[in-house]
Amino acid sequence: MDSEKHYSHSEHAGNAGDVWKHFILGEVADHILLRKPKLIYAESHVGYPEYNLDKSGEWEGGIGRCWTNISDLKIFCYFDILYAMNKHGLKCYPGSASLLFRVAKRRGSLLQAEFWDVDPRVASAWKRSERVSFHLGDGIKGARALIGRSPSGLLFIDPPYMDQKNSKSSESLLSASKKAGWTVLLWQMMGQEIIAKSAKSEIYSLEFEKADLDGGKWPGAIVYLAGADQEMKNFVGKRIQEFLKVMQQA
Repeated sequence: MDSEKHYSHSEHAGNAGDVWKHFILGEVADHILLRKPKLIYAESHVGYPEYNLDKSGEWEGGIGRCWTNISDLKIFCYFDILYAMNKHGLKCYPGSASLLFRVAKRRGSLLQAEFWDVDPRVASAWKRSERVSFHLGDGIKGARALIGRSPSGLLFIDPPYMDQKNSKSSESLLSASKKAGWTVLLWQMMGQEIIAKSAKSEIYSLEFEKADLDGGKWPGAIVYLAGADQEMKNFVGKRIQEFLKVMQQA
């Protein structure tokens, strides 16, 4: 059986890796939506819209570590959205797709989404959502077909496991999407670095301890950004430095 069928997004929601990828995803989307009233957003492995945070879990080393600094972190859209969802205490966490819809709503923009996942329960969770086309199946193959027939937009490649097979297919999708004019983000944990440098993308890496986060067995996380212009690269780089400054002064 495919290992992805055993993967539970719920167990990892809000962990240190989520903080890094969702922070960057939120900033990239917010920057794009400043200039676009409508955006196509695609995600290869979507998961549920939202997650309940249990009394203990991986989130404690991630968003839980950030929560004491939430007043200062609200200058970033990701953290401001989280605060708006949890004004009476940290209890729920948005999936990346839900985060994007909330960013678009704040910008007064229209988001049209194309999602993939192999779990029928995830499909059921999205079935009543407007402006969502959900596809039960392989998100790498599905997104590859999408970029050939759709206007360009924002693609998030988020496979739960980065083995050699997933690495090659994800890297190929990143390169093809970039050539097709898409802005593309790909995420993985540090220590799994099997995406070749030939992918020609910006690499944003974080050693968790430098931001006072705890990733358990993982020392950090990496986000690859392809198809971005220099203005976006400068913007994301600046926001990363601002985020680190807040976390390091805490």
